[in-house]
Amino acid sequence: MSQTCSIEKCMRTLRGFCDCCQQYLCLQHLNEHNASLVSQLNPLNDEINVLGDRLKTLNIHKAVADSRQKLDEWRQDCYKKIDCLFEQKCQELDQLVEEKIRQQREELNRIYSKITELVNAQETTRQDIDLLTLNIRQLETNMNNIE
Repeated sequence: MSQTCSIEKCMRTLRGFCDCCQQYLCLQHLNEHNASLVSQLNPLNDEINVLGDRLKTLNIHKAVADSRQKLDEWRQDCYKKIDCLFEQKCQELDQLVEEKIRQQREELNRIYSKITELVNAQETTRQDIDLLTLNIRQLETNMNNIE
């Protein structure tokens, strides 16, 4: 005896297996099921046609121009930040160099005062001369580094 359609109360002989609903169906129900599936293609076709029309009329130039403008604004903002940071670092460098020069002037004045003191006293030692010479060489090295 042949098997019957899986649809309730249908006594027709099954003709095929439906992959979608995983049921064995008679020819009539198989055709109805197929027609139902095919009818669902029409709205999808309509949707894809609408999207295709939209794509044809899409004003990509405006979208790209807007995005480019935003990118340009971002770039300009980055340049401003870089310029600001550059100015800040230049000021820091100027202050650092001025401080180093001030320190060198103080050291030069200290050495000069010590030499003047020793000359006025007309009294010195080999240790004084060696220490002053060392200090002068160090001052010279520091000034060379600044230059």
